[in-house]
Amino acid sequence: MSATQKLVKNFEKFLVSIPIEKYRKELMPIKTVEQDLPKTLNPLPDMYKTYWKEEPETFIDIEKFFENWWTSHLEPLDKFIRQYFWGCSHQFVYLGFKARLYRTFISVLTQFHFVYLWKAYCDYPIEVSADLDIKGIDALVHINNSRVALQIKKETYRSEARERGRFATRQQDVDLTVEVPYTVTPPEEWQKKISKAKKEKTKEQYKLFLCLAKCFQDWLENGFVIFKSSYPKVVESIISDRIKEKGIIGWQEVLNHLKSENCL
Repeated sequence: MSATQKLVKNFEKFLVSIPIEKYRKELMPIKTVEQDLPKTLNPLPDMYKTYWKEEPETFIDIEKFFENWWTSHLEPLDKFIRQYFWGCSHQFVYLGFKARLYRTFISVLTQFHFVYLWKAYCDYPIEVSADLDIKGIDALVHINNSRVALQIKKETYRSEARERGRFATRQQDVDLTVEVPYTVTPPEEWQKKISKAKKEKTKEQYKLFLCLAKCFQDWLENGFVIFKSSYPKVVESIISDRIKEKGIIGWQEVLNHLKSENCL
């Protein structure tokens, strides 16, 4: 096992330790901190510093991350609290921030897993950073003199259609953007959706997501969605075939390509 493959295994051990159901019940209903955050309170730099590693090692649990983040940002937090939460207890605001960070956390950790797999099993060099993420680039693949942005996106394709507009304005410095979809809906639920679908077009769309869920993803014991090593390799092959093109390879096209692998 290579060092990078060992890093993937260590990261998966960390992911499966996250009490997702507990956090969903405790934190998902809390939406008290919904204001735009100043740059000094953007959690992405700390998330990357803590959970994006080059060498195999263990990862601190989320509770420790929350505590570290809070105590290392007391000055900007105090200013934020005075502006928006005057008279509220620090515990009230702490829970609000914890819930806010958790919602960001899960998607960031999911994209980290995909990129860790890429580093372990793919050939093209890949780059990630908080600065790129803030620009809307989850990962940047380098192929000779070309730069390919990856956008790792959850299955809610209605909102993703609206998201396409941001690539034109925020990713001018890349040659190609590839939208990498994932689903949080397990295969058995997609099977039910297929059986209940009345329109053939809807049924075919659900079949694409079934292929994604069954053939290119796994679910850890705690429900965390991870990827199979074959997924980044397929995305790499798409890039190899289309590297001379400009613009966007959208999530729908990627799904169609996955279905062509005849995994079902």
